[in-house]
Amino acid sequence: MTATYLVDTGVFVRCGGPDNAKFQRLRRAIRQSGTELVIPQRVYEELGGDPTVEEYPSGDIPHPDGFEDGWIVVGDELAYTDPRVSTIMDDARRFIANETERDEDTIEKADTALVALAAQLLETGEADRVVLLTTDKPAGRAAEHLLSERGFDDRIEYRYVSEEYLETITASEFR
Repeated sequence: MTATYLVDTGVFVRCGGPDNAKFQRLRRAIRQSGTELVIPQRVYEELGGDPTVEEYPSGDIPHPDGFEDGWIVVGDELAYTDPRVSTIMDDARRFIANETERDEDTIEKADTALVALAAQLLETGEADRVVLLTTDKPAGRAAEHLLSERGFDDRIEYRYVSEEYLETITASEFR
């Protein structure tokens, strides 16, 4: 079963720029495994990829090399009019708010988009399995919990991307 790897902004923040050893290690592992990292449109915007969107603090992360090399790709636009997508985004926002004891209005849209893109890929059959790479534990737990409720418990996996994970990452992580 082939996995689709979805990634959040925090992974790129944690890696640093192209000259950073962690960034190079991630790049090498992905390229050696012959896979790619998929990011939601919202993450692309956070990384400064869309100049029409107000600048995010993470917008100066030098990531274009990954897009040019093809190991980072922007996922399909979310089908917001699909009730399954809008419902899972609402559920993810509520789950994360409850878990972090924050107001729902303060939950990052990129976090809910990550969960929604995972659901969309699985529900449409575009992905056999989704591995969510994130530095955001509540978003990762939301994805596992909510997608398991929808019958994808054996097709969703969340991996917390710590400094240690990036230090030891190899191509075998992406198979």
